[in-house]
Amino acid sequence: MTADETRVALVTGGNSGIGLATAQLLNERGYAVAICGRDAGRLETAVNETGAKLAVQADVSDRDAAYAAVEEVVGTLGRLDALVNAHGILGAPTPLADLTPEQWHTMLNINLLGPIWTTTAATAELSKTQGAVVNVASINAIQAEQQMAPYGVSKAGLVGFTKYAAADLAPMGIRVNAVLPGWVHTPMAAPHFEEAGVTDGRMSTNYMGRAASPRELAQVIAFLLSKEASFVTGAEIVADGGHWIKMQDLAPLTD
Repeated sequence: MTADETRVALVTGGNSGIGLATAQLLNERGYAVAICGRDAGRLETAVNETGAKLAVQADVSDRDAAYAAVEEVVGTLGRLDALVNAHGILGAPTPLADLTPEQWHTMLNINLLGPIWTTTAATAELSKTQGAVVNVASINAIQAEQQMAPYGVSKAGLVGFTKYAAADLAPMGIRVNAVLPGWVHTPMAAPHFEEAGVTDGRMSTNYMGRAASPRELAQVIAFLLSKEASFVTGAEIVADGGHWIKMQDLAPLTD
């Protein structure tokens, strides 16, 4: 593959967690990687850690910023073959009745509208390369957890968007899929692992008995972007160590 044909990937949230691990892996596999995030300091550090060719400081929950970010990537690196929407926030556990409009707006803007804006911004360029999109959702998209309504709703919406985008963009040769992680050792999830006495209990809810590493999720994402997944679109790939099936197994039986 010549320099002009080098595949280009944009990873939002590429300065931390799953996004950072994905940027690292794609760089290792020959992509020219652009990372996008809101924190300039973390972006600078992440460039060194990932080998990214470009860092774009942007809040993609703002539509204009998302379109400008994609334009900068294409203008600098020449094309776009892959988009990974790995940015997101978790939020503090809050009872439903206590949630404020601001909490709902913030969560939905970042976790749902952000990927919508980046995907629509990237569509024209991805159609030129028969590219692919991977959205990082969550197991909470399909399994409710108490006091996590905004997060779960935003991720369920992202899975829904993935399916509709896959349907609309397939005629253009663009594939769109979602990954639904369970517990992953990331900076965003770290406070939950640090809660005294709860880590072992949380890990016991999946058959693997542990949390994933960001690299393990990055490998799933890289597969979905690859030609090996050329017939996969509109899929929701659960990568949760067996959490979902174990929760079904533990469901109480009723008469």
